[in-house]
Amino acid sequence: MNLLNLSRFFYKGLNRNFKIIRYGNVPDVYNTPILLERYSFASPSIRGFVLSIQELAKHLLRSDLKIYEMPNNPIIYCGASANNEREFLFFSQLVLDELPVNSYAREENLSFVTTKVAKKTKYEYIVSFYLFFLCLLYLFRIKLGPISLKYLFTYAKVFLNVYASTRRQEVKVCALVVANDHTDFPVAASMIMQYLDIPVVYVQHAEVSDSFPPLDFSVSVLRNQKTLDIYRRIGKVSGDVFIVPRSRKVQNLSGMFQNAIDKVSAVIYLSSVFNQDAVLRCVDALKTNADVLNIGIKPHPRASVDFLRTVSGVTIYDSTPSFDHIAIVPNSSVVIELLEAGVPVFQYFELDDVGQDYYGFVREGIVPEVSMKDLYDPFWDSFSYDEQWISKFSAYSPSVNDSWRDSFPVLIDKMKSYLRSNL
Repeated sequence: MNLLNLSRFFYKGLNRNFKIIRYGNVPDVYNTPILLERYSFASPSIRGFVLSIQELAKHLLRSDLKIYEMPNNPIIYCGASANNEREFLFFSQLVLDELPVNSYAREENLSFVTTKVAKKTKYEYIVSFYLFFLCLLYLFRIKLGPISLKYLFTYAKVFLNVYASTRRQEVKVCALVVANDHTDFPVAASMIMQYLDIPVVYVQHAEVSDSFPPLDFSVSVLRNQKTLDIYRRIGKVSGDVFIVPRSRKVQNLSGMFQNAIDKVSAVIYLSSVFNQDAVLRCVDALKTNADVLNIGIKPHPRASVDFLRTVSGVTIYDSTPSFDHIAIVPNSSVVIELLEAGVPVFQYFELDDVGQDYYGFVREGIVPEVSMKDLYDPFWDSFSYDEQWISKFSAYSPSVNDSWRDSFPVLIDKMKSYLRSNL
């Protein structure tokens, strides 16, 4: 074991996790009430530190750990969300015709493989104590609180489990593919693979903001030029970067130039942290709008739908409806996907507590913002999808033209080199 390298990658992953929660100055959206109550003792006081250290010890110094059954495939994945799996399927099918790999399956995803609980070996105890020591040092670099404590021990525990799993088994992996660059399991798995000198491929699953960690994977498959511009603002961009649209061709774009739309169907697309009262107010306003034929709600894959099922007069959709409609969206990267599908989008930020224009779509002139007052009238007539709009949108959707295809052979050659060097 190279302690210096292990420490470097352990801290690198921690910094990726903690940047998104501002190193303990946690944005409201991450302050889950259950966690705030469960770890309320975690605070920047002597008592808070003592109790937090005890909690860390309980998780890291226990006698057992979780062992993941490492997939016997050249390319493996890590990520459990529906959005992550969608990107894995996209990536596998993107390279399927050129590389000797299969289409994505859960058997190749560390988030779904068989696990077992095993007693720690003496060596694993030593690693546990070492990671525990690194966590103690990190406590003095962050603002201690319930959420930051939970982030700290969860990441450390997963890092230890993945590291132990790779030591107990022969790892025959050419590359790890992740679709999230700041969540504990994908980040910890990425750090262990980098420690083992195994390439990591990042396939962007959603739009990003300046609060994200730097882009430093072996290969990054981004959705658009705007994402790359943001990552360049964040810091140094490392590795090979390719921009590949998720939609090969923007659909029904010409139809969006038709400003005069009479009666419409409206679908509310919710983020995972929607505001229930705001949803009710939005629905009530649309119900009084004489030009709205019907109202639907498409929740985020991670959102709880129990409350939504109690909302009267709406239809709940598991996927994007195929019929013509307008979309009312809070802070969500689904905005770009909807526009690529030819769906007019209007952002109503009251639907969640993320903040005003988190992704900057309104600021950049990609979509208009609506207020509660607007919802009572035919607000969809106020925005024009003209040539100037197409020029702006091309930064978010490379599928507006075919220039992205020029770099595709380079991506395939890079993946082939990983397969050759590790088989």
